[in-house]
Amino acid sequence: MHIFTDRKHIIIDTRSEKEFIEHHIENSVFVGFHGVGFKYWLELLLPDKNIDIEVICDEQSCQKIVSTITGLGYKNVSVMTNAIEAAPLATISSLSNVDQKVLDLRQRDESQTDTDYLPVTEIIQGKPLYSESGYVVHSDRSYRSLIAVSLLKLLGFCKLIYVDKHELEQQKKLK
Repeated sequence: MHIFTDRKHIIIDTRSEKEFIEHHIENSVFVGFHGVGFKYWLELLLPDKNIDIEVICDEQSCQKIVSTITGLGYKNVSVMTNAIEAAPLATISSLSNVDQKVLDLRQRDESQTDTDYLPVTEIIQGKPLYSESGYVVHSDRSYRSLIAVSLLKLLGFCKLIYVDKHELEQQKKLK
């Protein structure tokens, strides 16, 4: 079953990965307009063309984004214009002192053996793993990973968001 089957309203954040990380809007789902496959990911995430979509976008791209979304057949699209309270996503620099389960959202060949692995397509299909304490979510700040992080955060499955990729590379070199 699709995770948004019963949802009638969704907030999508179409800004860049960097803007999403630095100023995350609570309960929004990242689908960056400037990333690869915007149309593909939007239609995969939101198969119901009648869902109310509230769009967070930068001023320069807003008209083009709304036009693209309506061009895909979505009927109820609005732009979020009110002052929005935003905060940066939580970051940790290392997995070494983590008490919670770690959920790795990277490609399987990049994931670590001491973590659970969950592809974004399984999240969309409503198959996320569940941990009573929530997960530390390990992503690499990539487009696909941020989509997954935003979905898990919206669903209440994760607390901390990502582990700094450069710090992990340094840890691997030391082993």
